[in-house]
Amino acid sequence: MSILLDKRELKKAAKELTLAKLTEVIDVLNSVLAERQNEVELITQLEQLAKSQGFTLEQLGYKLNNENVIVAEADTSAKTAKRPTKPKFKTINKDSQYFYVENGQLQLLRTHTMKKGLQARGIDVVPVAKVEKKYAKQIDGLIAEATAQAVENFNAKVGAWNEWAAANDEEILTAK
Repeated sequence: MSILLDKRELKKAAKELTLAKLTEVIDVLNSVLAERQNEVELITQLEQLAKSQGFTLEQLGYKLNNENVIVAEADTSAKTAKRPTKPKFKTINKDSQYFYVENGQLQLLRTHTMKKGLQARGIDVVPVAKVEKKYAKQIDGLIAEATAQAVENFNAKVGAWNEWAAANDEEILTAK
């Protein structure tokens, strides 16, 4: 029932909304934006004036408060830093890979979640043993490319893991 009332109220509000009211709202938003811009300019002028008079912003208490907030936020973020996922190197076994042909090109099936989507589009996904002979020469190149990408992805994740592991006494991994 409340949904019906909300719909009625929305329809009533939409009928009352006119171009004049929209332009009025835009004008109000623009004036608020201009006020905020003036405040930012005034703050920078105050900072410059304080520096020219020989005062530091810390003496005025301006930056001191902001730094305390930043330090407090940094402490809480360090405590709540989540453990990154430990990277695992995935070997690519040629015999367990699946392939498909799209636009006359042989492609390696990267994830098994793609399989149903490809089949729904009418593209056959086949194991390595059933790949047509005319595409057989491309298999090794695709496997080598996928292996190189897997090594690159693993090495990229190892750096982040090792930083966290060093701080938390966990296993340090070596890049491949």
